[in-house]
Amino acid sequence: MDKKVILLADVKGVGHKNDMVNVSVGFAANYLLPKHLATDATPERMAVLNKRKLIMSQEKEVALAHAKELAANLTGKSVTIQAKATPQGRLYGGVTPDDIASAINAQLGLSIDKKAVTTEEPIRALGIYAVVLKLNPQVSATLSISVTEIV
Repeated sequence: MDKKVILLADVKGVGHKNDMVNVSVGFAANYLLPKHLATDATPERMAVLNKRKLIMSQEKEVALAHAKELAANLTGKSVTIQAKATPQGRLYGGVTPDDIASAINAQLGLSIDKKAVTTEEPIRALGIYAVVLKLNPQVSATLSISVTEIV
């Protein structure tokens, strides 16, 4: 005999948070419900869950549209970062994702999270680099970074 429950957290081998699943009565009564990993799937709770899922899907659509718009604004753009360097062109330290995000914000007026910035290799020398910005799991943009010496 099965019991319908709504998961309140991810449960390995059972499902993810906010999923409605069928589990055995004993598993629900002895494990899921006492540990507050699930709740009974009553019609009222199912209505709340469906409403929450609808709101979450709408928020994801808005975030995706925003990321696509941001990617369109960033593609093909270039940002210049000035850093201290040795006479051979090696940087003292390096250019961090935080530096890149700050430069994008200052020069292009676009707000980018430093966690979105990924480089193929660490930037430790003067030159021009391609930087990939992961704006959304489905959207990324490539930006050119020019690292010059402070004069």
